[in-house]
Amino acid sequence: MIKPSNSNHMMNIAFSPSSALGQLLLLRSVAIVIQILMLLFAALVFGKQFDFVAVVGVVAAESVFQLLSIYAYRHTKEAEPVGMTMQLLADILFLTILLDLTGGATNAFVSLLVLPTVIAAVTIPTLNMLVVSASAIGAYVYLYIKMSHEHVHHMDMSTHLLGMLVNFTFTIIVVATVVSLLVKQNRKKERAIASLREQQLQQEQIIALGSAAAQATHQLATPIAHLALLHEELDELYPNEPCVADMSEPLFRCKEQLDVFREFTEYLKSASKITITIERFAEQLSELVSLQFPNQHFHFELENLEGELTDDPMLAPSILNLISNGVRANEQAGQVDIKIKLNSTDSEHRITILDSGLGIDEEKLKQLGQHVVNSESGLGMAVLLSHATIERLGGQLAIENCISGGTKCTIKLPKVRDEIITR
Repeated sequence: MIKPSNSNHMMNIAFSPSSALGQLLLLRSVAIVIQILMLLFAALVFGKQFDFVAVVGVVAAESVFQLLSIYAYRHTKEAEPVGMTMQLLADILFLTILLDLTGGATNAFVSLLVLPTVIAAVTIPTLNMLVVSASAIGAYVYLYIKMSHEHVHHMDMSTHLLGMLVNFTFTIIVVATVVSLLVKQNRKKERAIASLREQQLQQEQIIALGSAAAQATHQLATPIAHLALLHEELDELYPNEPCVADMSEPLFRCKEQLDVFREFTEYLKSASKITITIERFAEQLSELVSLQFPNQHFHFELENLEGELTDDPMLAPSILNLISNGVRANEQAGQVDIKIKLNSTDSEHRITILDSGLGIDEEKLKQLGQHVVNSESGLGMAVLLSHATIERLGGQLAIENCISGGTKCTIKLPKVRDEIITR
């Protein structure tokens, strides 16, 4: 009969040796081993020139504290800033007591009090780091005062100890400042790299979608052209047939979309940029929404429209995608009102779309425009493509739920000046 394993009785440690907590505990374990070896060395070579029992008691207490810390954090991957601060303060306390028992401020290892400040500057917030730094300076001041009283009649020794105190304080200030600045710069660079990596992944995803769309468009071009020829023949043979007449509108729309795609391809190949005035763009947008969504009531608010923007072939479809989502939300809520506001500032144009729907779930709202969101209505893909187009033009897209109801889309597009070609 096979007996069950006793592995469940073993202590499983969650934190990694590469984490800040793991490295601190590992460093303390190494320090305790070194302290024990040095105690043995001092006892054998130099004799017991200090309170050997007291020092052994401090090292034993530090070892017990280390075991308790490992046990307390066994289920924690990373300690909180307060926990890390308490651990570092405990290290300063044990080290100060050991130094006090083995020479005080004259001990050659007194500079080790700088180490907790270095660790604090890397692992915990600035306020906590200042507490650790102040504690280290306070520990050195304590050792200095006690040593000064013992050597009060030795003026040279007092001057030397005072110089060491000033030097230690200056070292703590420099280390805390420099290391903190370097850590902040490093973290800022890491965030920038992570953001660039996320943008690159998003662009790769959009490129893949664009490649698939281009391939599908290319494959559909020939069949649509063939259907158009067949429709012309059928129209000549059966001019009064209703079904033949009904085919003209869908075929026209398919050919129109293919032409838009070809226009966009030529735009990408062209080195020159074409601009359009914001007033003209507002007129085109009003005409498009009226034609595509005749059942909705659009309320346009135009304020201080001046300047130009890039006439990108994908800009209007991107905004129409956002409006289409608002129309869909209105239909689900039984509403028909959509407000569209356009206004210009000194540096940008703003387009605000406010529907009367029920809003968007907060979890999906956080992901819209950044990732492909699973949705029965498919608005995640449309918003992703719209967001990519607006970002490519140097603009910004913000989507939020309104307190009064509905969803608000705010599009910011930069003004374009001194362009050659203007529509």
